[in-house]
Amino acid sequence: MKISNVAWLEKRLGFIRVLGEKTARQRQIIDLIDRKETLTESEKKLLHVLATAEKNQIQRQEAQQQQAIQHRMAQRKSRRKRNHKMFIAAGIMSETGLIDKITGELNYDRYTLLKEFRELKMKLDTNP
Repeated sequence: MKISNVAWLEKRLGFIRVLGEKTARQRQIIDLIDRKETLTESEKKLLHVLATAEKNQIQRQEAQQQQAIQHRMAQRKSRRKRNHKMFIAAGIMSETGLIDKITGELNYDRYTLLKEFRELKMKLDTNP
């Protein structure tokens, strides 16, 4: 029987005891560790199995948290890239005089610009 998982579990026992809602496995672990000296061989094996399951669950949770962190970082990177492209587009509009550089307001009517941009897009799409 591996002692390492049980030893790890004994270190974690303080945390498990203060949990508000314990799982059935955690309650069983506490019961077995409290009577560790009087355990039968089958109960020792059960304790080891429960310790391994608890440790695996913790590792799974940590892996999921790490994956979620990496997903959020990828989303943030994607948003930054998109925002950078939007700022470049706004800079181009500013350079052409469509936007006032000081106030950031449009120099022309919004609907007129929209109509002209749509026509320009159609022209660019038909004549690559």
